[in-house]
Amino acid sequence: MSLARRKESEQDEVGSVTSQRRVIVAADGRGWYVRFESSRQLGRYSNVTQAIHGGRRLARQHKPAGLVVRYLDGEEEESWYGEREDP
Repeated sequence: MSLARRKESEQDEVGSVTSQRRVIVAADGRGWYVRFESSRQLGRYSNVTQAIHGGRRLARQHKPAGLVVRYLDGEEEESWYGEREDP
């Protein structure tokens, strides 16, 4: 594979990863946090309602993006903002 072709392939992979962002809302021992999947924590909230609002705002700012809410009972709820691309 030529260097130019390899770079083009790498750019396609990077583009597909960023176009499928997911914002995670979940609880830990100190409250509720909001972060991008596979990244460091971005925000902490005292209750789930505030965290969901913060997660929605973050997902809308980075469309297309998914919002995944992981509740304490193990349930997960997912919604998408913007056009969702097929993997």
